[in-house]
Amino acid sequence: MTIKWKKLGNVYCPALGFKYTHAMLPEVEVIDRNKGLIRIYYTHRDLNNYGFPTFLDAKIENNEFEIIYNHHEPIINKGDIGNFDDSGVNITSVLQVGEKRRFYYYGWNLGVTVPFRNAIGVAEADAKCDKMFLTRRYLGPILDRDRNHPGLCATPCVIKDKGLFRMYYTQGTPWIMKNGKANVACCIGYAESEDGLNWTRAEDLSVVNLPTDHVVTTPFVIVDNGKYIMWYSFRGEKYRIGYAESFDGKHFVRKDNEVGISVSAEGWDSEMVCYPKVFDLNLKRYMIYCGNSFGKTGFGLAVKSI
Repeated sequence: MTIKWKKLGNVYCPALGFKYTHAMLPEVEVIDRNKGLIRIYYTHRDLNNYGFPTFLDAKIENNEFEIIYNHHEPIINKGDIGNFDDSGVNITSVLQVGEKRRFYYYGWNLGVTVPFRNAIGVAEADAKCDKMFLTRRYLGPILDRDRNHPGLCATPCVIKDKGLFRMYYTQGTPWIMKNGKANVACCIGYAESEDGLNWTRAEDLSVVNLPTDHVVTTPFVIVDNGKYIMWYSFRGEKYRIGYAESFDGKHFVRKDNEVGISVSAEGWDSEMVCYPKVFDLNLKRYMIYCGNSFGKTGFGLAVKSI
């Protein structure tokens, strides 16, 4: 059954001439479900094109989006030179674990034969602290390339389900050449953990790419009435939002024609839609997502239609 989403508009875009560009990879933390208060972690880019995470606080009431505070500045430093995250940091998942907020992110290294490589790291902050600056749990990655998985690791989505941590992440497959340039190719991988720090990868992929989309990335998963539902980005020429379902939380069936949201006829999301995150607030289900140029036009909001 196709899900219908009503677009509510472009709710944040960095102003023209601002010292930072892009508002990419929004990750939503619900602060007060009854009052409609949320925190959105997202990625800015500086003038050197270095991506770093920051956040804004907002309120949603009667489908109206109001920014209360926008931090703009980094909440974690780039990694030391030579480390897996010395060229950029992107947060894509946050959970509360005990007295800590735990942030799963992926780091960037610039490449030579290919443009970049990615690996997954973890950082933490006190759960009750509003003036956040994150501390890395480890200087190195918790998931990286290994002998059986030679491709990159990126965009982790971590959920706690039945006493188990489940991670859905971008797993690189062999790069492809397009117009003489190396282009990344990837699917959605799966891993499990008892503590959220030490992970065992599954050999089977959760979502595979197709001949028409060499990139399937940025998974986001919820459990809804015993069914695992995933939204993600997939790309042939331009990003679109995809949709898949699973009953075991590991193997998903793609149902992209049921996603119920695509590009607009004109405007900020007329070329691409990507990086979806879904959350419930005041008995409504919302999706936040990015538009053209990988988030250069910021992010927008949609609400599930009844």
